[in-house]
Amino acid sequence: MALEDILKKINEEARAEADSLLSLARAEAQSIREKARREADDLKATLMREAERRAKSHAERIRILAGLDQRKEILAVKKRLVDESIEEARKKILNLPPEEYLAFLKPLILNAVESGNEEIVPAEREKDLFTAAFLRSLNDALGPERGHLRLSAEAGAFSGGCVLREGNRETNLTLSSLIESNRDMLEPQVARVLFGETKQHG
Repeated sequence: MALEDILKKINEEARAEADSLLSLARAEAQSIREKARREADDLKATLMREAERRAKSHAERIRILAGLDQRKEILAVKKRLVDESIEEARKKILNLPPEEYLAFLKPLILNAVESGNEEIVPAEREKDLFTAAFLRSLNDALGPERGHLRLSAEAGAFSGGCVLREGNRETNLTLSSLIESNRDMLEPQVARVLFGETKQHG
């Protein structure tokens, strides 16, 4: 075989091998690209699922918080309405006709008397209501052994009711104190009237 033919054959074989290697390289590159695309698609799907899960979780959290806020607002409104109703009742008691007002105070005073020697300190605005006749009716109800209540020369700076005082001992029968001390009992009753509830929550 002539040298020229040998060189030609070597050249052809080299070209065929190069083409084969190039084809293999291209196939490998395509495989790598497809694998990378699959991995990217898998990663994208995973990220989307996680984003969707987090979005749902976030939305649920917002819904729960919104519900809690709404419930808090409702409870706050109910509490305000109950407080307003109790305050309105206090004002109505203060504005009762004198005879009815004294009839309201009398059993409170009698039930609070301990020795019967207390002095009664009325509210400044009500001192004219505590007449000698009213004081006498209290002492008559207490009887001769305990009926020694007397009216103080002082008047208290409170809106209504009175204070029983003997020495250092005082019994607070002011209207505000009576309402506050009985608030736990009053609130459920007012709530039942206002909202038909058996118990005032919050």
